[in-house]
This record gives sequence, structure tokens and C-alpha cells, in this order.
Amino acid sequence: MRARLLDATIECLSESGYGRMSTNDIVRKARVSRGALAHHFPTKADLVKAAAQRLLDHRAEQFHERFAAIAPERRTPAEALAVLWSFYDDPSGLALIELTVAARSHRELRSILQPMSKQIEKITAEVVVAYFPDLAGLPFIEEALRAVHAMYVGLALSAQAGSEAVQHSAEVRAFLKVLVSMTGSLEPILSGPTQSLELVRSRP
Repeated sequence: MRARLLDATIECLSESGYGRMSTNDIVRKARVSRGALAHHFPTKADLVKAAAQRLLDHRAEQFHERFAAIAPERRTPAEALAVLWSFYDDPSGLALIELTVAARSHRELRSILQPMSKQIEKITAEVVVAYFPDLAGLPFIEEALRAVHAMYVGLALSAQAGSEAVQHSAEVRAFLKVLVSMTGSLEPILSGPTQSLELVRSRP
């Protein structure tokens, strides 16, 4: 029953957004009583926190499954970006993004999502190290992964605006693939003096 409630919450988040999500919709989708919901999750914050953690747990499993399925000879930066995008362009990814956006005006969501953002970074870094060791060894790979995450969140949101926005998103992602394909030629530059980048890292 707990799993049904969480899955129904995730579905409502992706369909209606946090602001329009109601507990009535959740219990109706889960086919349980309001008493059952109150028993497992006394508050809406409890429910959303558990749903977000369920999303992240599934995301971690799927990350490894999808990246492990890539043949070694196809494990290129461009392929990594394509697989990574698939996690933003699906209902569960949109549900997480919806929570991130809603946290801007909901204090209880901010306290829930702050540690989860670190979990997403950790999961992504683990996958890169496991399946793309050449990329993992590049200087400032952590910053690069954060930049891709921020870009993909923005693209996933903008793609909800219609077919033209979807096309623009595809064009930006195609351009990003071109950039990462040049990683090899940029490595000597990145491996050289990086005082300005170190200065950025050291800023609070």
C-alpha cells in the first residue's frame, strides 16, 4: 500500500505539478482510503519526501542499468549525454524537476530537496567513474557534470512549452554533443595552468 501511494504521488506530480497536486487525487489513483494515507504519511511533506526518495532510488538503479547496457566501444561522451538526457525526458524526471521548481516558494520542499541534489550529483559521478573512466580523469569533471545537470533541467522545462521548444531543446543538445566530441583536443588545455578555474572553485 505504501508503494502504491508513492507511485500515485509521483504520477500526480508529473501530471499536475506540486501546486495542483491534491491528496484526493493521490488516494484515488492509489485506490486506498484517506485513513490509509494518513497512517503511512501523516503530512504532505512526509509523503513528498518519501516519493522523492523513491524516485532517486529508482533513478540510481536505472542509471547503472542503462549505462551498463552501452557496449564498451560505444561509451563515448556523446553517448553518455544521450543516455543521461533520457532521465530528464521522462515522467519521473519531470516529477523531480517539478519538485525542484516548487521548492522556490515552499520552504518545506527546500529542506527535503537540498540533500537530494547532492545524491543526484553522487549518482551521476559514480556512473561516470564506473563506465567512462577517461572522462572521470578530466580536470573539473565535477563542475562539468553540474553544468550538464543544470542545462538538462532547463531544457526539460522549456520543452514543456510545445513542439517548437522541443525542437530547440534537440538543437541545443546536438550542439552540446559537438562540444563534448572535442574533449580530446581540449584535454591539454584543461590539464595546463588553471589558476582562474581554481579561483572559482575556492570561492564560497
